[in-house]
Amino acid sequence: MGRLAVYKFAYLLSIIFTLLILGLSVFAYFAGRIDPESNMFAAYIAFGKPILVIINILLFFYWLIRFRYWVWIPLLGLLINYGYITSMYQVYNSTKYANDTQLKIVTYNVHSFGGEITGFSAKEFADILNKEGVDVLCFQEYRGNGDFTTKDLYNTYSKNFPYSYLPEGRAQAIYSRYPIKQSQIIEFPNTNNGAIWTDIDVKGMTIRVINVHMQTTNLDRMRSKAAQAREVGDEEKENQIYTQFTDNMEANIIQRAKQAKDIASLVNATETPVILCGDFNDTPGTFTYETLKGNLQDGFLSAGEGYGATYRGLHNLLRIDYLFHSPSLLALKYGTMSYDMSDHNPVYLEVGL
Repeated sequence: MGRLAVYKFAYLLSIIFTLLILGLSVFAYFAGRIDPESNMFAAYIAFGKPILVIINILLFFYWLIRFRYWVWIPLLGLLINYGYITSMYQVYNSTKYANDTQLKIVTYNVHSFGGEITGFSAKEFADILNKEGVDVLCFQEYRGNGDFTTKDLYNTYSKNFPYSYLPEGRAQAIYSRYPIKQSQIIEFPNTNNGAIWTDIDVKGMTIRVINVHMQTTNLDRMRSKAAQAREVGDEEKENQIYTQFTDNMEANIIQRAKQAKDIASLVNATETPVILCGDFNDTPGTFTYETLKGNLQDGFLSAGEGYGATYRGLHNLLRIDYLFHSPSLLALKYGTMSYDMSDHNPVYLEVGL
């Protein structure tokens, strides 16, 4: 085969690859609306959107440098998934104004307060929240440690948040500066994860706050076990851990989808404004994200800026913690707080009522 023939063949392959990526990008746009219980391939494509975005960017510059009209194909792939791109990165949000009644909510997976047993981190974070003027606080993986018990946690946070919902045996909590009218647990079958909600009376207006912790991915546990097997040179066990993780991951994806549908039903049946927050354990564009979002607005899209990562692992690339709000609530400011007590970042949202 001559040099010219090789060049033409490589050129043809690059065109085919570009069109293939476009096809996957189009499918990725719809993948978040497809229940993973009926199509697991769609779940993987939805989770792989960041990879598709990166490939489309590289293909765009490849064809741009070569000055070929195929440059429009990866550009189209990027435009199709523009919604996903903006759910991860916001360039600018204009200043918004509201009336005198504003509410600031924080959601935080505290990861058992970093396992720190003296209570220093928990107390320090409580002081930060007080200085920041937080009104409602939602915790996931809320547990005491060592000598610093759950009762000590309550004594720490109830000083500034006199109202709370702390269901016994649950690793979730909601604290509030405003009165709580009613509250309830939402059980997720066959798991330690779950959700709780409270109706909070904010100066005569009822706001339903739903705090969720969706089915875990067990990513950290898998990485730890695989690292231990690698250290002792047990390659067979390491491969077994990866295989088991893949099987569990698919089961967890399906479980999160079912949980998301249950929460969405609650949101749709709620007549008052809703704030839905917590650790979703899933990225934007997935079925979990799209189902929970429903008719709500993503606080990051409403009032965020910059890159929206909330998970401190994997080089701060993932956004899996969220604050959604009803359209009737005006999002004023959204962001993450810098505090390294957990493998997650605290996320806050300010809304005008």
